[in-house]
Amino acid sequence: MKKKKLGLGSISLLLVIVAVLWSYNLSGYCLGDQVLHALNLPAWSNEAATPDQTLSIVPFGHQAQGVHYTVFYALILLVPAFLLAIKNKDHLFAKVGKWTSLILTLLLLISPLFMIF
Repeated sequence: MKKKKLGLGSISLLLVIVAVLWSYNLSGYCLGDQVLHALNLPAWSNEAATPDQTLSIVPFGHQAQGVHYTVFYALILLVPAFLLAIKNKDHLFAKVGKWTSLILTLLLLISPLFMIF
């Protein structure tokens, strides 16, 4: 069995992990929200929309309709992760990075459709 080496393809999994930590609400904490608030940038298009009310990109509540901006930052990380994994497919963790970035990108892109229907 051929031993795979670390390289640029290995970075794809790291980018996926950073994207997940950046954009998802894990146990009530969203890293992207905290960083954006520290930079005085909004994390939501409507400040009434908070991570406590939803786990989706587009929250729907009585007064909390808005878009979670950290998702767009996550996509900025997931697309290069996918491209790095494809280009350097013989590197360690490239296959895992490719599939997880593809699945998460597709989920992030189609999840607003489920809110509409």
